[in-house]
Amino acid sequence: MDKITKFLKKLSKKEALLVQDILEKIYKNEKGLYIKKLKGHHDVYRVRIKTIRVMFRKVGDRVHVFEITRRSEDTYKDF
Repeated sequence: MDKITKFLKKLSKKEALLVQDILEKIYKNEKGLYIKKLKGHHDVYRVRIKTIRVMFRKVGDRVHVFEITRRSEDTYKDF
């Protein structure tokens, strides 16, 4: 089981639905999201959902979500 799937299973139903909605909006490239580019990277972005962070990479029209986690001291450590 990968890290993202494991994290999503631990979420409450309300949080899981919220994350699912945000992921759909990211993949459809909809407006209205607070997307922020991470410093030092030209194609890595994050979306904030209360205490949850969704980090993803945009290459052209493709989107690759590589981490979904709660905000902590180590959230952005690898970036």
